[in-house]
Amino acid sequence: MLIRSVIILIMGVNSSSSDYDWSFKHLNYLVVHNPPFDYVFRGPNGTFTSYGSSHNVAIWLAAKLKYKYTFVLINQTLIDKYGTHEAAFYQLINDEDVDGIATNFYLTLNRIQRMDYTTHHGWVDGFRLVVPRLGEESRLFAFIGPFERTVWLLVFVSVFVVIIVMTLFAMIYRQHPWKATEVAENKIETELRTGINTKEPVTRNVLFNYLGAHTIYVVNIMTNQGSREASNRYSFRIVAGFWVLGAMVLVNSYTGIVISSLTTTKTKPSIDSLEDVAASTVTKILLRHDTSIGEQILIATSGVFKALGDQARRNPENIVGDAFKVTEKLETGRYAFPFIQTFAISFVASQFKKDQRCRFKMSKKLPLATGYYSWLFKKNSLYTNAHSRALADLWETGLAHFWVYKLFPPTVPRADQCFVESTNQVSRRAPIQLSDLTSAFLILGIGTGLAVLSFLTELLYSRFRLCTFPLG
Repeated sequence: MLIRSVIILIMGVNSSSSDYDWSFKHLNYLVVHNPPFDYVFRGPNGTFTSYGSSHNVAIWLAAKLKYKYTFVLINQTLIDKYGTHEAAFYQLINDEDVDGIATNFYLTLNRIQRMDYTTHHGWVDGFRLVVPRLGEESRLFAFIGPFERTVWLLVFVSVFVVIIVMTLFAMIYRQHPWKATEVAENKIETELRTGINTKEPVTRNVLFNYLGAHTIYVVNIMTNQGSREASNRYSFRIVAGFWVLGAMVLVNSYTGIVISSLTTTKTKPSIDSLEDVAASTVTKILLRHDTSIGEQILIATSGVFKALGDQARRNPENIVGDAFKVTEKLETGRYAFPFIQTFAISFVASQFKKDQRCRFKMSKKLPLATGYYSWLFKKNSLYTNAHSRALADLWETGLAHFWVYKLFPPTVPRADQCFVESTNQVSRRAPIQLSDLTSAFLILGIGTGLAVLSFLTELLYSRFRLCTFPLG
């Protein structure tokens, strides 16, 4: 790997000429721990180890512009006080022995006013969220999921109404002499089908018996068990017929969703936007106060940025300034972290390498302007323009991308399976809404109306027969 990197560095330098010969100059670069581009690990007695793509860019620039260089470790006390990025800025501005920072930074107005920056970028990247995979949905309450609350409410109301209508009809059938020739048959048939003695006066027990018989009938229809109708009157049969039809729609819709939920893997709804994070009660926002996107969120005065900033301020432990702390908190699986896409890819892949499973995922691209990242030098530095031209030459070679994604696997390890949504996984299916089952409740409504109309017709007809052909 070392030989390969040296060859590529030589090829990159030799591919373009330089007008500069700074062999007499010596530049000091701050190195910062900035995954996935740069990794810095402290050793005993002030020693440290560093590697990464920006490290190689610095070597390439020094070879091209023909100057000597030294990497300087960032002050840990400043990191604890200001955060990694702000500590680097402070040390660059105030330490006379530091000439630049060996990594790329997103340009903000505050940074432009305080430091010089290369006019050509050293990196370009979009923004995404690193979020935990929430796993499969619990199937413990799968029997509730198919319908939304409004549908469940109307189902229970419909059951109650049908039972009451049937009971009301049965009570009137029991007492009213419809046609003299049918009274005896009707009472005998009612006794046989419901087990209620029609000769008894209407009491609370009789009423409860009717309610119980019709409740069992309605429940049997809903559970596809079937049951014999409790009366042969047309009004009763219309209620029962439309209940069977409406229940068929409801039961088949319900059964299909329940079977699907029990036989198909369903994942919990994933977080793919800042709005999802703000609305989540499980996953909280994690911010670095020394990054550009962290600053934007924390100073926002409206919109989703303000909502996320307020959430972070209510939990100040979720506002950090150190890359190590970011990794430590993200590994708990309780946070969403907005940062550049390359970081998201690297973190998801590194966790897969560590745990051998995809614990995290990368969100869709956030609706933020693409970030252009430049190298920073002291204000009014004599080295800025030369480095701008050199970075333009380096960008044209494609080495910057090669170093990040290909040459150094520890920087961005591969875990392709964590970035492909499996076709076997199904996102949480939305519960059936009232608009989806309007037809079922329309059927029940029409059936109840026709049953009442038929009942009134039978009642009027029986009175007409009694007036036309009086008893006795």
